[in-house]
Amino acid sequence: MIKKYTPIFSILLVVMTVSISFGQVGIRTSTPKSIIDLEASNTAAPSNTDGILIPRIDTFPATNPGADQDGMLVFLSTDSGWYKKGIHFWDNSKLAWIPYGGEFVDSYNVKGDNLAYAKQATRNGSPVVILDNGRIGMGTEEPTESLELKFEGDNDIQVSSVQNPNAPNIIFYTANGSFASRDFLNDGDPIGSMAGTVWNGSGRSEVVASVSSLADGDHSSGNLPTKFEFNVTQANDTDADNGGVEMTIRATGRVGIGTSDPTATLELKDGGTNPGSAPLKFNAGTNLSTPEAGAFEYDGTHLYFTPNSTRNILMKGLSATATLDFPILVNGVTDQLTVSVPGATPGSSCNCAPLGSIENDLKWSCFVSAANTVTVRLSKLNTSDIIDPASKSWKVTVIE
Repeated sequence: MIKKYTPIFSILLVVMTVSISFGQVGIRTSTPKSIIDLEASNTAAPSNTDGILIPRIDTFPATNPGADQDGMLVFLSTDSGWYKKGIHFWDNSKLAWIPYGGEFVDSYNVKGDNLAYAKQATRNGSPVVILDNGRIGMGTEEPTESLELKFEGDNDIQVSSVQNPNAPNIIFYTANGSFASRDFLNDGDPIGSMAGTVWNGSGRSEVVASVSSLADGDHSSGNLPTKFEFNVTQANDTDADNGGVEMTIRATGRVGIGTSDPTATLELKDGGTNPGSAPLKFNAGTNLSTPEAGAFEYDGTHLYFTPNSTRNILMKGLSATATLDFPILVNGVTDQLTVSVPGATPGSSCNCAPLGSIENDLKWSCFVSAANTVTVRLSKLNTSDIIDPASKSWKVTVIE
């Protein structure tokens, strides 16, 4: 019995010695070129059994492998959850089974409820997916738009180009109808927009700011008018559309602030009674050292306009109404009363008149007697009658 098993033992000993001595094992070759070198039975006409079978499993272990198994290979013999059939390896740095393949592989997203056409994890673990509905996600397995990029921190999009004037463009091509049969846009139809949303406390908000391009009239051959609209969200609101359009630029070159249909080169929305609601306001500044034709300026006291090369103060009309009760007047007697006119300054022109009829043989005049004060004089002409002027309302106007 000892002699019968000696040759077999000797052969095994030789094989083990070779493996240990050279650190290489060859199967069907006596000159292995790696730690393990396997050759096919016939490279030109291989057998259907030439190959390697790694462990085949129907599902992944309930307990994850550890660091000692980092890089371990298995073959998933059937789909399991969002994992697809195929070779997988254990990546202990990510504590995950990674599908093996240099290209995209068929997969599911993490919820398992939306079939992905392709999915590939990068070295930092950020997925790239193409869903069955055509959506593309980078950094997310669940894109909510046609293209979604989801990364922490700096998340810019850069388009680089050379050889001007062919610079990069973002192009919106919009039409009515279908791809097979396109049609013209109608008045107000959107062409494309750049929009922003934010976190609203429970999810993604409605659009809170946008710049949109729209058809500015019905389109037809040779007639494609367009306009831009700017929308933002007001305080205590959640949707940019609720407050209306903040600014419009029409195809005619007309600009509307607070209106979507300006009918002048510049049209401003109406003002209100609340503070900060004036349609137009100038901040006080220093006038130009050299007047420029067409310029408006405000120095905190006066509003100026330069029609040519000379700066002019724009006249401002100040008015006030007061009830004046003059005393009895006799021949040649003059009396005077004052009216408060805020903003009036001495030296300014003014005029005054009673509101309604007044007694005969009386004349009147007025002047700015002090800051914010106008004096109204009433005189009786030389007649024999004594006149007691009735109390009545007078209107005073000051031209600054």
